[in-house]
Amino acid sequence: MAATNLKRAVVAPVIIRAMAKLQLTRELSLSPDDAWAHASDLGSLGDWLVMHEGWRSDLPDEITVGTRIVGVAGAKGMRNRVTWTVKRFDPPAQLEVTGSGVGGTRYGLAMKVTPTANGCAFAVTLDLGGPPLFGPIGAVAARAVKGDIERSVQQFEKLYA
Repeated sequence: MAATNLKRAVVAPVIIRAMAKLQLTRELSLSPDDAWAHASDLGSLGDWLVMHEGWRSDLPDEITVGTRIVGVAGAKGMRNRVTWTVKRFDPPAQLEVTGSGVGGTRYGLAMKVTPTANGCAFAVTLDLGGPPLFGPIGAVAARAVKGDIERSVQQFEKLYA
């Protein structure tokens, strides 16, 4: 009898790393150039972005793709140290950063300025994910952060428009 070489198939579980995505766009009477100047000014981010609690590293003199900076993000009293990486920088239209925080949390933040007939449209998109945000706690976090984004865009408009 011929020996049969049986191989066991190992099936690794596939984990889909879903992220909650929240986006808010507001029409502003602000010129696109002015909106971009404020949106891309990392030093004043905490003046209007409610979730930004401060920087823990020096800010770069110039923003470029690949730049890394460390900050603290917070929502509803929960704070997280986040290492942010600039993924997209297209002046004067879009700035996109991704971040990884303590416990495997992941963040994405994009700010986009689009010219309109009466000024500009300012869009803020926030992605939240990672194991700490899977399941019901992720839904709760998304609802909490939705209000923070709305307040952030209102504050941006109040300060700069």
